[in-house]
Amino acid sequence: MTGRERPVRAMNFEPTDRLPIMANGVTPAVVQRLLGISESEYWDDQQSVHFEAMRRLGQDLHIQMWFPPREPPTKWVSGTEPEWDDVDAIAAGMEKESAQILEERDALNNKREQRIKEIMDYQVAVQNRLGEEILFVFGMDEYGPHICHFGYWNYGYEGFFLAVAAHPEVVGNYMRAQAKHSRVHNECLVEAARRLDWPKIGFTGTDVTTQRGNMIAPKTMDNIYFPHLDYALQPLVEAGFKLVWHSDGNMNDMLRPLIDIGIAGFQGFQEESGTKIVDVARLRNRNGDPLILWGSCSVVDVLRNGTFDDIWREVRRVLDEWPHPGLCLATSSYIGEDVPYENVVEFYRACRELGAAQCRNR
Repeated sequence: MTGRERPVRAMNFEPTDRLPIMANGVTPAVVQRLLGISESEYWDDQQSVHFEAMRRLGQDLHIQMWFPPREPPTKWVSGTEPEWDDVDAIAAGMEKESAQILEERDALNNKREQRIKEIMDYQVAVQNRLGEEILFVFGMDEYGPHICHFGYWNYGYEGFFLAVAAHPEVVGNYMRAQAKHSRVHNECLVEAARRLDWPKIGFTGTDVTTQRGNMIAPKTMDNIYFPHLDYALQPLVEAGFKLVWHSDGNMNDMLRPLIDIGIAGFQGFQEESGTKIVDVARLRNRNGDPLILWGSCSVVDVLRNGTFDDIWREVRRVLDEWPHPGLCLATSSYIGEDVPYENVVEFYRACRELGAAQCRNR
């Protein structure tokens, strides 16, 4: 069974020779040591060497065209700009941005065929570089599923959340505009998948929680976010896409609304924040099928500080707590610089061997 076949069968709850393994991000240092290349060789063709590292580790599923930047960003959001130090100014900026998004939606609507071809060309180009051993799903990037995002990237966390409190109608309109644009793109994605006969698996999400729960009160989310997210994703859900949502922090209040919209599974789960695999495994999607999980062995508690025995116990724990199809083994989050190289390699060995044993024993 090839790496391209394995995830599709698993996401459709069909038998596989071993459980698929998701391509978590690893650091440049891990790639260099694994492949025996120099730092300059790494930066000469970063994507190719990451793809080869994925093959060496036995990863089957690539979800996002993101790789570690050569220079770390100086700041995460632009909301520290002086122009966003007043909530009324933020609301005005959001109204202006909403109008621009709707204009972009109209332009996209008039060039649907171009967008369809762009999605197809991009998907095929990445897949050709990956080869038969790794499936490139419709990922979290420009050409994958589009959703509504929180505005803290533009207005800062404090500014955006003040706008939610002081101008909820403006924020709701901002989400509505994003949803209208996203829906047109997602309709193009559905058509691209049909023409390519591509697996209907999509990865999406946005950071909406902290370690303590939602960044915005659940009742407010019901008013300003979820209806618009539902509208944006409806073409994909109706086309039968298996949509997997990126999950970190405490997701407990997010799970049911996302499932009701049509999300089929989740990636991640930082269990130290309070969302437990064993609890999520009891839930079902809105069609009654088991949920999909891409995860979720702890980076913080186990890979970073644990022994090899700890790592194998952690993989077995996930297998025990997710006792149904639809599991793709992975870590809970990015594998950072503080994780020993040896633990990274051992983790993927455990995933390959225990994932194969799990399938033999079914």
